[in-house]
Formats: sequence, structure tokens, C-alpha cells
Amino acid sequence: MKTNITTIIADDEHLARQMIKEYLQDFPEIKIVGECKNGEQAVKAINENKPDVVFLDIHMPSMNGFEVLEHIDIMPHIIFTTAYSDYAIKAFEVNAVDYLLKPYDKKRFSKAIQKIISRSAESNNEIEKILRVLQQSKQPEDYPKRIFVHIGKKIISVLVEDILWIEAQGDYTQLHTNRGIYLCNLSMNALEQRIDSNRFIRVHRSYIIAIDSIEQLIRDGDGGLIALLKDKSKIKVSRSYAAKLRKDIW
Repeated sequence: MKTNITTIIADDEHLARQMIKEYLQDFPEIKIVGECKNGEQAVKAINENKPDVVFLDIHMPSMNGFEVLEHIDIMPHIIFTTAYSDYAIKAFEVNAVDYLLKPYDKKRFSKAIQKIISRSAESNNEIEKILRVLQQSKQPEDYPKRIFVHIGKKIISVLVEDILWIEAQGDYTQLHTNRGIYLCNLSMNALEQRIDSNRFIRVHRSYIIAIDSIEQLIRDGDGGLIALLKDKSKIKVSRSYAAKLRKDIW
């Protein structure tokens, strides 16, 4: 189960927002990342934070809840919260998880949350399965041209040729590229085995760098090196890897 489900509360009534926050205290796995009192704020907050779930009022200033959905980049799980029953059919036409008709109590709210927790767990597991298949979909002798990463509810491909350097992040890796920084579900050792050793070189237990991204190498006075890269990063080359780097590049 996903331990952190992010949410945004969008409602023009202060007391309505407060009640949702109070009810959410019973669900520590859900983290509030934004609070909005009109439609424009909701669109901005959703596009910037890409939450897993949004508590969305239908009648709000500047644009209503359905108009908000037309202006967002990625569709989160939606729980509509409204005093009007007229829009229930339309709400489920846009795949809303639930429709909370005000005034609702904590028991009714909890039922909606359980739906979110179940869907988030299923969605997260499905994305992980897809990522594993994509990462493995190559012949052993081939080097992949793309690495697949998970961002929000999207799976996107990162061109290997765009990678400047790779950093260990626990059991995962962080890809530093010309286009941004991405978290990859492959470990450092697993990724090292998949990329072309003629283009990338391990320089530290925590770093792999693209040879073409190196602008300068500076001795650190302790047998190691500092690699200055095209993105202005300074990467430590440990002594155990410095000799290999000198051999491969100098």
C-alpha cells in the first residue's frame, strides 16, 4: 500500500475545508499538499503538485469543479464535495471516485477514503508491474536507448543519450539529464549493467557519469579526482575508480 497519498482540498467554504482536514487526521497515510478556495487556485495547485486525490467542490468562484477538470494536466482521483445532488450523474461520468453530499458525517467520509486507499494501492502496484516489464523488454546483448521512469500517474521514457550523470538513491537511482531529474526504479548496480560502458563510467559507489558530459577533471590531492560536468555539477571520483577513469579518458 502506498504510505503517502497526497491530496488537495478545493472548496470556497472555510468551514468545509476545515472539516475535511479534521476528518483526514484519522488517515495519516494521506498528506495535504494544497488548500484552495476557488477554481483558478485549484487548477494551479493541481498542475503544480500533481496530487493523488482532490476533494473538489462543484460551486466555486472563477470556475466550477467540472471546469477545473478541463484545465488540469493529469487527472487525479476526484471526490466531489457539494451541497447539490443534481450533479451526481455528471460526476461519475468523469470517473469520480465518490460524491459526498453536504452535510456528510465522518462515517460517510471514511467510506470515500477507503475507496481512495484501495485504488491508490492498485494503481501503484500496476505501475510498478508495467515499469518492470518495460525495463526488462530488451535483448541481453542490446543497450537500451530509453529508461522508463514513473512520475505521478505517468510512465515516461528518458533518452539514455540525455543522461549526464546517475546518482544512487537507496534502492533506486536518480537520473540527471539535459531535461530534468528523474527517479528510476532500478538500483545502481542493475542500471550499470544495462548501460553502455563505452559511454558511461562508474566513478564512485554512488555515481556513474556520461563520459561525454565531462568538461574537466581536477585532482583532489588525495588520489581521487573531481569531475566537472556540463551541467556544472561537481562529482567526486573516488581513488578506487580514478585509475580506471584516467586509463579510459586520458
